[in-house]
Amino acid sequence: MGVHVLRSLRQSNSDIRLLWFSVFIRMISFGITNQVLTLYLAELGISEVNIGIFMSLTMIGDSIISYILTWNSTKIGNRFIMLLGGFLMIIASTIFATGTENFNYLLFAAIVGVISPSGNDAGPFKSIEETVLANLTPPNHRPEVYAIHWILGSLGSSLGSISAGFIVDKLSKNYGFSMKKAYRYTFYVILATSIFKFISLLFISYRAEPSYIPDYKLSNNENIENNNDSINENQDNIMERSSSLTSENDEHRPLLRIQSTVEHTTITGLSSSTQKILFKLLVPFMIDSFGYGFMTNAWIVYYFEKRYLKSAFVLGTLFGFAGLMTSISALPSAWFAKKFGPIKSSILTQIPCGLFFILIPILGYNFQSASILYLLNQLTTAFDVVPRQIILTSLIEPMELPKVMGTVNIGKQIARSISPFSTGFFAEAGCLWMCFVIAGSLLILANVILAIDFSDLDEKVKKLESIDHDI
Repeated sequence: MGVHVLRSLRQSNSDIRLLWFSVFIRMISFGITNQVLTLYLAELGISEVNIGIFMSLTMIGDSIISYILTWNSTKIGNRFIMLLGGFLMIIASTIFATGTENFNYLLFAAIVGVISPSGNDAGPFKSIEETVLANLTPPNHRPEVYAIHWILGSLGSSLGSISAGFIVDKLSKNYGFSMKKAYRYTFYVILATSIFKFISLLFISYRAEPSYIPDYKLSNNENIENNNDSINENQDNIMERSSSLTSENDEHRPLLRIQSTVEHTTITGLSSSTQKILFKLLVPFMIDSFGYGFMTNAWIVYYFEKRYLKSAFVLGTLFGFAGLMTSISALPSAWFAKKFGPIKSSILTQIPCGLFFILIPILGYNFQSASILYLLNQLTTAFDVVPRQIILTSLIEPMELPKVMGTVNIGKQIARSISPFSTGFFAEAGCLWMCFVIAGSLLILANVILAIDFSDLDEKVKKLESIDHDI
């Protein structure tokens, strides 16, 4: 059971490839934001405390919008949500690019347009894309498909970071722009990438919708039974419809899922077993995200700029190279997840990752040593991406996966949005370094809890991945 990236690439359909392109384009925008947002707000005369408040409110607002959209994705439609998100990014980047300095206008634009203060994937895009990829991809291909998705996102983020540093340095040194104006002009690049993203999403097909059942599920009776435990009374109807559909139409038109007639009495509206899993997952995932929020990428850029006094180009190069290292580690993370299982691979990589982060302010006596520790942190941080996606898609039934993925991602975003408020006070008190220690410690704690709660999951996942399917 090895990693087969080339096979997954060859078999991927147009919708999977469009989602790969979409995350690449989107992360260019977030990579640029990561480099300039905090410094731009500081150039506008906004205090460090208010910058922290801005980031927290932005992420809280993003979380609310994302929750509403992802929770109702089966009604609204995945394609519509993705297009709406792309359109809102265009609106937001336009507001930033036009040069308004009004705090409230900028906050509104950042919220509705998902301007990511963390530098990470934000908004409803992540939940919807991961759900669609999970539905279109059989378990034996998911580590590879998610790894490619992550690689392209990381490469996009790297390109954005490097571009931001290059643009700001060029405009300020060669053309005499003020730093404020140079930072603002990078939002025109974000506007262009947002338009490209919106156009690409116009070509997503019906296969992205929750109602679509791919061929690998139709062809395997056992998979259908496993994926529809909550609607067993309708199993015969599903098999009869899939059989007639296959014989009548060689193109395998999408088979609409039969909605469960079982009333959900849980507070989430999910089945009781799914709700139990959801709550167990939320604890470690939210602890991790809460810790990360203390030192988001935007604050790390700010810390490096203030402590080591480096130019925008040097910082952009560092963070761009860090993104490249993160993307490189995605393929080994897929191998780790298949070799050891998602839980063991998380423990083996995320505890060192947290330690590297803690050591940045302690051993970072100069820019070089701090950069090495940061690059080691970024090299290991991506090793938990594929495992966590595998954990979610292996534990949750397909019909409930969009809501669970949306809830988990939004829970993480809410947790991440609280801590930047405190970071502003740490920064103003000259203790920004403490946020590295807090973030790294909480990352380690989260992975220990995950290992305790799901200690038996690795073997179950290996059994699922042992069944060979084509995409």
